[in-house]
Amino acid sequence: MAADNSLIKTAHKKQVFTEQDLIEFAKCLEDPHYFLDNYFHIQHPTKGKMSYTAFEYQKRLIDSYHDNRFNVNMLPRQTGKTTTAAGYLLWYAMFIDNSTILVAAHKHTGAMEIMSRIRYAYELCPDSIRAGVTSYNKQSIEFDNGSRIVAQTTTPTTGRGMSLSLLYCLDGDTTVRIRNKNTLVEEDISLVDLYSRTYNANQIIT
Repeated sequence: MAADNSLIKTAHKKQVFTEQDLIEFAKCLEDPHYFLDNYFHIQHPTKGKMSYTAFEYQKRLIDSYHDNRFNVNMLPRQTGKTTTAAGYLLWYAMFIDNSTILVAAHKHTGAMEIMSRIRYAYELCPDSIRAGVTSYNKQSIEFDNGSRIVAQTTTPTTGRGMSLSLLYCLDGDTTVRIRNKNTLVEEDISLVDLYSRTYNANQIIT
């Protein structure tokens, strides 16, 4: 593992849970909002370590991720969308067993940025809440519950061979391949164009 072992929970670690630990774990399991509100930390550029406090639109964003299979979200820069996504992806990996999550970005720096936020938050979670890890590096984290988070730049082979539970794409320039369920015709399309098409068809999720 390319990490300080003091910052991570080793796989299948034996530990004693108090009754309160189990209550907290159950609350996190049932509600991603509870996990983010109580156990998700962020690194502020000037204030350093901070507890995550969601704005109302960020709460709606989590609801959109959680309640809908498909999401297209067009948001301005510097609004906390990447931080919110990092928190939800971490929750999903730790509490939904045997999940494969792919973070795909047009630029390498974008993919690494969200993984950095995920690792930072994971390292600050108490052992009573977080899953143990079997592999831990800059581009992927594998947990002892069978779940993993993998970050890749978008190429013709991105995600090939993976049985994905969740795909998170960053950047409007990111290109994804879609297939018309009626004609079965496939095409590559940017997220900006995908947003426009779904919006015009009144299928946008907000």
